[in-house]
Amino acid sequence: MSAHATHLRGTAHRGYLELPWGQVHYRRSGDTAGPALVLVHQSPLSSATYEPAMAALGAHGLNTVAIDIPGFGMSDAAPAPWSIPEYAAALWQITDALGLDRIHLLGQHTGAIIAAEATRLRRDRVLSLVFQGIPLYSDEERAEKAAGYAPGYRPALDGSHLQVAWNRVRWLYPTISAESCSRQIAEYLSVGPDYGVAYRAVFAHRTDTDALKGVPTLLLHGSEDVLDRMNDVVTAAFPDAPLVRVEGGTDFVAEERPQEFADAVAAHVLAHAAAAEPSFKPVFTAVVEVSGGRAGRARSRTGSLDVALTRPAERAGGDTGTDPEELFAAGYAACFGGALGVAERRRRVTAGPVTVTASVTLGTVPGGAYAIAVRLSVTAPECPQETLEELVALTHTICPYSNAVRGNIEVITEVAGGS
Repeated sequence: MSAHATHLRGTAHRGYLELPWGQVHYRRSGDTAGPALVLVHQSPLSSATYEPAMAALGAHGLNTVAIDIPGFGMSDAAPAPWSIPEYAAALWQITDALGLDRIHLLGQHTGAIIAAEATRLRRDRVLSLVFQGIPLYSDEERAEKAAGYAPGYRPALDGSHLQVAWNRVRWLYPTISAESCSRQIAEYLSVGPDYGVAYRAVFAHRTDTDALKGVPTLLLHGSEDVLDRMNDVVTAAFPDAPLVRVEGGTDFVAEERPQEFADAVAAHVLAHAAAAEPSFKPVFTAVVEVSGGRAGRARSRTGSLDVALTRPAERAGGDTGTDPEELFAAGYAACFGGALGVAERRRRVTAGPVTVTASVTLGTVPGGAYAIAVRLSVTAPECPQETLEELVALTHTICPYSNAVRGNIEVITEVAGGS
């Protein structure tokens, strides 16, 4: 097992969001312009469950975000125990803060119940679902589990409570490695003695599977997953959903078979990503008439723009003419700066004074054709470097100039924030 599968750090980018109840920790990998996949873990664990598969998911071009459910991992807890609808509503607040609109949702166990309820609340925003084991308990099972499941522990100076937690993990997952058990113990301890708070929310909740009809759904888990026993119930509830069982995999198939797991998830997401493409809705049309090419004149229909154009090689001292590259640079820098303001509002942060400088270079490419390349320098001395980097990454997914040129020209971005 690779080192990053056994601890809470890993190699994916990590960050925090500020939400009304406190901070939410998340991991992110892949192309921020790709299909958005949000991963919701089982309780009482954390997003570290998915750390080994993050790079593989990102390699498929997915904008993958694994969150720590509030109260778990490194996320702050809610001020009082939440119900599943409250966890689901919080998931949309987290998604909004991440700057994501329409998403693909993957949930495991408790996370699957939250994902199902989140989809019921905002079906218009869910493009597809992946359930990595969804506990569709009967009323009798829910009542039985509510009476005595996950009783918690009491910290003891002799460390006996650690043995209690260890024995529980080993009882649930007798075939997993000692390293994986150790990581889970750290996650149990991070939640505290009452690690069953989200379990109780699950047992008190009845999932409305009828409300999910028509949502493209994949059932994916290891053959040794503790919820594999529920396949008959789950496939009956989701008759159109393919069932993929990774032979020999446990609840932790994402760390045991990261590539196989990522390939199956990505195939499902990418098959349903086309629905994410919004139809173009005109907001504003600018019309500029140019006569004479690079040595002509540019006039806007509004009359606010009326400038002479000159070729840079022919520009003489005192010549006030501009050129297409300068005009493109001005447009890109202005648009990017405006989009960064949108990113600030979505992340609920303030960057302070921001300067965007766009350098546009005209050059040749093999075959004799001409092309341009762009360098964007974003400076915000009052904004912490890491925060600014996150804002700029989000801005590239919002700015229409960035979206228009992505994959067509080289765009290098330089970010200079404060300490």
